[in-house]
Amino acid sequence: MHIPTYELDVADSDVFAAFDLSRPGLEKVKASYEAGRTEEAKKKLVQYMMERKEPRYYYDYRALPLHPIDTDSNPYFFQAALGLSGSLKEFCLYGADRMLENTYVLPGKGRGETFLGKNMENMIHFNFLEDQGKRHRHFLDMFVRGQHFEYMAVAYHETGDRKYVEKFEQVLQKFFETYPLRIVDTSPSANRFQFDEDRDVMSAGWLCLVYISLFYTRLPYEIPYGLAFEIIKRIWFLGIQFERFRNDTYRAYNHHLWERGLVPFILGVMLPEIPAFAAMKERGAAIVERHTLEDFNKAGGYSEHSIAYWSGAALGEMTSRGIILARINGEKLLGKDALDRIGKSFRLLADLAAPGERYPSIGDNRGPMINPILSLGVLSIDEPGCRNLLAKRQGKPYEEAALPPMDYANDEAGFTIFRNGFNPDSDYIVMSTKRNCGYTGHNHMDMLSMCITFGGKEIIGEPYAGKLYHNIRMGSAQRGYMYNMASHNTVLCYGSPIQPDRMYSNKWGVYRPDTPISEFTESAEGAYVKAFHTAYTFCRHTREAAYANGKGLIVRDSIERGNRMDEKHIQRWHLMDGCSITKEGDGFVVIEKEDVKILTLWAGNPEIRIWKNPVLFPEIFPTEDDVFPIIDASFACPEAKAADNATAYLSTAFINISGMNVDDAKIQKTLQQFRSSMDAGSFATIDEPDDTVPMIRIAGSLYETLR
Repeated sequence: MHIPTYELDVADSDVFAAFDLSRPGLEKVKASYEAGRTEEAKKKLVQYMMERKEPRYYYDYRALPLHPIDTDSNPYFFQAALGLSGSLKEFCLYGADRMLENTYVLPGKGRGETFLGKNMENMIHFNFLEDQGKRHRHFLDMFVRGQHFEYMAVAYHETGDRKYVEKFEQVLQKFFETYPLRIVDTSPSANRFQFDEDRDVMSAGWLCLVYISLFYTRLPYEIPYGLAFEIIKRIWFLGIQFERFRNDTYRAYNHHLWERGLVPFILGVMLPEIPAFAAMKERGAAIVERHTLEDFNKAGGYSEHSIAYWSGAALGEMTSRGIILARINGEKLLGKDALDRIGKSFRLLADLAAPGERYPSIGDNRGPMINPILSLGVLSIDEPGCRNLLAKRQGKPYEEAALPPMDYANDEAGFTIFRNGFNPDSDYIVMSTKRNCGYTGHNHMDMLSMCITFGGKEIIGEPYAGKLYHNIRMGSAQRGYMYNMASHNTVLCYGSPIQPDRMYSNKWGVYRPDTPISEFTESAEGAYVKAFHTAYTFCRHTREAAYANGKGLIVRDSIERGNRMDEKHIQRWHLMDGCSITKEGDGFVVIEKEDVKILTLWAGNPEIRIWKNPVLFPEIFPTEDDVFPIIDASFACPEAKAADNATAYLSTAFINISGMNVDDAKIQKTLQQFRSSMDAGSFATIDEPDDTVPMIRIAGSLYETLR
């Protein structure tokens, strides 16, 4: 089969030759084309796309009169939902209005805008060979996926104003003129098709699907038929490139899932009139099945330990699209075992749901919005945990028994979770505890890192995950910092990460070491977990965490063989946006965020440092005032243990004192109680029942003393 390498070389005849014109519904197209009336055949092919009943798409707004497009029930049906923040409808309307002013808005609220020029003379460009490390490729990569076409479709259907049709026509013509794809790497293993204008395979697949989706709106039928035919021409040109991958070797990461699996499968389902596309369907389905069986484990976890890329990309943007499209068209995509893993994965995402709008930021990117993910779990496979939690979050009837557990720990899935409810003002703690991370570009060195929410307010977390991911240059110090340990809420043994930041500053991929869970206990009073990692190879970091329901959290870090060097260990906590330290003293600080107030105590007499990391400004943030405080607690082994392979301990208590009248005397009394209770060896001063975890009792006791 001849596969063209340059978009502008495709002739009209190539498109008609690609279609099986003998199929029912294409008779008029065939008659016109064979009679030499090519323009008439083009018009009839566009009309066929408007009138055909099968296959079905996720939505269908082809018919008149115009109807508003429902973007918010299932925003993941739209490429514009990347970086979703709030209402997708509102964002698309804003993006369309900005495009009327020749300004492109990146998907996601507040992610950036760029002026394309009065006459669109400043179109976006990025040379992969020359611009890497100088600036971020994000603007071009997103623009050539074509979400801005969706903006204008949504705006036209919402308003009926033809100015959006006219702008769509103008931008489409300029887009065709500026970005004709030239295939440079024609190999089955290609990651990029073109280099001088950075065009990767993933983005080409997205653009092809955006073009297909346009034919389920009114836009292609409101512009000259010749231009609508040009969209069909590019669907064929882009789609046929995926035939190059027929003999490609399997690779276990989500780009491959999309490029070699889902795009060919979707092309085969949505355009069976093109035999070459129909022939891709079975191969694409087999690759999706293999990825599902190998990357989604039986506990519900994903090889890629990044909530955003597991839920938002692998499930949201990718696998769920295939599952839903297969179901509504009666196609087979996944077998029972694979579908069961998808079900467990959605169930885990229900378990992981935080009190607010977003998941915590673990791994690359900002945590995605929770309700759209739960909605996908319902729409894809009607997962009960997703269905009932979503109903509760939306104030609708739900089954109490089908809600996620209050406490959860599974190092195959990758998370430990404590909570005291599912209300907007609930407490929520999550710790990164995962074994067997797979081959991925989105893991971080975040072993035993924690995100902590009290009263529905995020207190400790990763405030820069999204900002850094979308703004850092390849090879920069900021990129290394983002992936490495120092940007997470864990312990830096001897004050340093395992590897220097520069090891992670260039290219993709972090092979995250294992963090096995050795103990997990639940009780009526709370829950306790103990996990560790040996990634340093000469010492072991063990983290114990005990949550007393609605009262507080104790975190106890121990570093076995913690006295090999003179440098102290650092327990690090990143404060979230809106948090402030309103009081501090010897061994304690008070953190406030709106109506929530947390007393933080340390046992073990650490040195406390409150600071802001200069690596974040001015390149990422304009000034020091734009970044948030970090709390470092430095600790070491007692001097008496200097000759031994000793263990260094540090215990930290986060006690919720919201609404309490807590004076300095109470703080000092509680601090002394905490220090005496957290004896480095055995908690000997606590007389607890056999079935009660000492640290849970201590956390509850501190709360009662303060109250």
